Amino acid sequence: MSEKDSNQKRKVVVVQGRDIYEYRAFYKKFERAKYISHLDLYRAVQRTFQRANIPVWYTEGFNPHIYLTFPMPIFLGCEGVEESFDFRTTVSMEPEELKEMLNAAFPVGITITHIQAPIHKASEIARADYTLLLSAKGIANDALREKWDAFINGETIPGVKRTKKGPKEIDLKPMIFSHQTETTEKGLLIRMQVQCGIEQNLNATLVTDTFAGKEGLDLDYHLIRRDAVLMENGERFK
Repeated sequence: MSEKDSNQKRKVVVVQGRDIYEYRAFYKKFERAKYISHLDLYRAVQRTFQRANIPVWYTEGFNPHIYLTFPMPIFLGCEGVEESFDFRTTVSMEPEELKEMLNAAFPVGITITHIQAPIHKASEIARADYTLLLSAKGIANDALREKWDAFINGETIPGVKRTKKGPKEIDLKPMIFSHQTETTEKGLLIRMQVQCGIEQNLNATLVTDTFAGKEGLDLDYHLIRRDAVLMENGERFK
């Protein structure tokens, strides 16, 4: 294996004079697993490493714990297609071997798709693609589509976003980069690319919930899924 090929699979970092190997695991989160909160997911991944008997690296200090970071956590109730977390091992391991060991120990609904060396920084994440399928009680899908089109194509979309300092009124429109809508038998299939990142992050359901509140609708969500986490230039986060 060439040095280039090796670097694509794992990243070597030096901690207190010792080589530690860093990886980024990409996973799917679906079915019942979408109801696992981020904190519970964090704990589940830690337990998975322990069950799989992987020589994972622990942080130093008074309270050592498994080194585990999620570049952009997914919100409760949302399925994920290309979610990721970073971890480190004390010995060099093949990504395919790690993938098999983790998948054998993960709970139902979480599947590792591939493992590689981290390339981008979490701070580089800027966008995310979402797919939502929804309907509303007491209104036909065609009529719902008409109301939605008028809402999403408005000059502004006033909404209320929760922040650390409390609720804040903002215009959601600048945070929506693109949107597409289809009418199906089950309801409206909506695809949106929205702002996503450490500094500014828009939950796609905030847009649809704001729409429901404005129109006095009771929405039924049949699907909420994050399809991709992206860089500012549209490239997938790797």
